[in-house]
Amino acid sequence: MGLVLQEREGQEMRRVLSVTVTVGVVTCLMAGPAAASAPVHHHSASAAIEAFWQSKVGLPQGRFKLITWSVGVFPSTRGTFSFVFKEVAKCRMASGHRRCRLVSVSEGVRRSLTAGQFSFDRRHLESAHLDATYKLRTFLPGGKKGRTFTAAVVASWTGVGKLSHERETSTFHSGCLQFHTTFKGRHRSATATGSISGKPLGTAKQASLSAGTSLTIEHRC
Repeated sequence: MGLVLQEREGQEMRRVLSVTVTVGVVTCLMAGPAAASAPVHHHSASAAIEAFWQSKVGLPQGRFKLITWSVGVFPSTRGTFSFVFKEVAKCRMASGHRRCRLVSVSEGVRRSLTAGQFSFDRRHLESAHLDATYKLRTFLPGGKKGRTFTAAVVASWTGVGKLSHERETSTFHSGCLQFHTTFKGRHRSATATGSISGKPLGTAKQASLSAGTSLTIEHRC
């Protein structure tokens, strides 16, 4: 993530679309039989709240350590999944270009955050707040395992600029079943501040708020 932190605007919304449509289709497949003459409607919702922070630590001989923290929260109909990701790389400048070598990556997840740990403005995407503790496992190059540590993550998002909107439709066939899904999504760029176990991260290099809803109509032959 840190070495390839070049996401295009709207990527988060497409992730919301993927999650929302998947939840909708799975819900349909798990539902009981329906009469052929009565299409069944299924509603689902999803969101993606993300932020990336980068910092530099000077090293001898003009080298530096590049540290990237990434935080993502993904509320959906089935719960609120979240992850925290840390990447450490050692870098140097060569012929005006940054050359980096990966040192380690650490990651931790929470399968379902509570309302006390995370909240956000789903309708207007104006704000979000996270306050939760994660257990991170560290991995080194070559597949080696590093230390495991706990991180208390506090982050706040503030939406900036105008809301952008997206609408997509898709059709899925499975035997005698047909699902037609309509997705409506919203995306807003954001600013974000955060801290890890009390250590400030400063202002995020990139942050965003996205949310979407879908309506899946199930037809049976």
